[in-house]
Amino acid sequence: MQMHTKKSVIPCAVVLLSATLSAPASAEFTPGSFMTKDGAEITPVLQTGLSVNDNIFNTPTDEESRVIWTISPGVAAVIDDGPDSYKLNVGTSSSLYNKDSVDNFTQVNVGAGVHKELTSRHVFDINGTADWLYEPRGTGLTQGLGDIVDELIKYQQQDITGTYKFGSQTSKAQLELVSGFYSKKYQNFRASSQFRDYDKTLIGATGYYNTQAATRMFVEVTRNDYRYDVLESSGVSRNSDDIKVLFGMEWEATSLTSGTFKLGYQNKDFDDKQRDSFSGLSWEAGVTWQPLTYSTFDFTTSRAATDPLLEGDYIKESTYGVKWKHDWSDYLASVASVSYIDEQYTGDIGRKDETKSARLGLNYQANNFGLISTYVDFIDKNSNQPLIEFDRVIVGVNFTFALKAN
Repeated sequence: MQMHTKKSVIPCAVVLLSATLSAPASAEFTPGSFMTKDGAEITPVLQTGLSVNDNIFNTPTDEESRVIWTISPGVAAVIDDGPDSYKLNVGTSSSLYNKDSVDNFTQVNVGAGVHKELTSRHVFDINGTADWLYEPRGTGLTQGLGDIVDELIKYQQQDITGTYKFGSQTSKAQLELVSGFYSKKYQNFRASSQFRDYDKTLIGATGYYNTQAATRMFVEVTRNDYRYDVLESSGVSRNSDDIKVLFGMEWEATSLTSGTFKLGYQNKDFDDKQRDSFSGLSWEAGVTWQPLTYSTFDFTTSRAATDPLLEGDYIKESTYGVKWKHDWSDYLASVASVSYIDEQYTGDIGRKDETKSARLGLNYQANNFGLISTYVDFIDKNSNQPLIEFDRVIVGVNFTFALKAN
């Protein structure tokens, strides 16, 4: 497979990935916190940044560049009550463009969680999030139309998940039950976006067997039911039931490697028989390899049938990625990553997309309460639909400020 763009993505990443140099320690940034009289641990963080995007609308030709300023304040609060804990996270993220005010936006994210241990063998976790978000022009519902639309698409999403664990992680066997609800609702462009509002319910169970050798085997069964609010004018429903049965293992057998791998069967069945259903192989894997205390490699891959946002019945999506983090000193670390996504759309459209991306970054801990991060992002998207293709480079720097860590 050959990249057709003028930007060289993979060679740059390979050069950086092949570099080696010894270093004495690990460069990690941990925000500091303070305790209130009521026993809450408060952790405030402020991130600001500046970036240059050379193809702001993700168009195949006539690219337009923008300078983008970002500011993202956030605060986390945690209360520990013995083995139980309660947490709350609130944050916003604002992006300001140098030319078009229509592209400016501020997103809001709220999250909360409760961890409750009735005994060491009966544990409950409840986590929820609520987000008010925007799709930049040229992404999401305006993919391939970024230079035509004159307004950002905004939407809300809520997600809540509850988990019950019977048995401890070190016991011979453990059972984990999970249920959840997710909702996504668009707020504008309702003539078309109303057909993409949906709810998703989740139920699942995972049974673990501990080999007592730093490895656990497991069987995971999950069911996600997708229900769309409005039927499209074609009269063909997008509702589906998605069932996965995965067999896997998780391990930390040596000081060098740890990870999780699961492989099994997925069945995505649509209510409307005019749509093609999926039945086949699915997998998820993530492995961390640490050959040196100051150098870490993360490998990820997955394959599943997913819901398309715009067209088709489902997407058979395969992903592959590798990330390398190297600490050159107590204060300096580099990050390099590459990824590849293959998307095959089913239905009458015959669409096929391939996306290659890479990141080169350098993090410098300026002091105990400040971090400077520089990065270059490359992305090259190929498709058999010409309007979808684009390539893009983003160069940026972020400044993170927090309280001094203890």
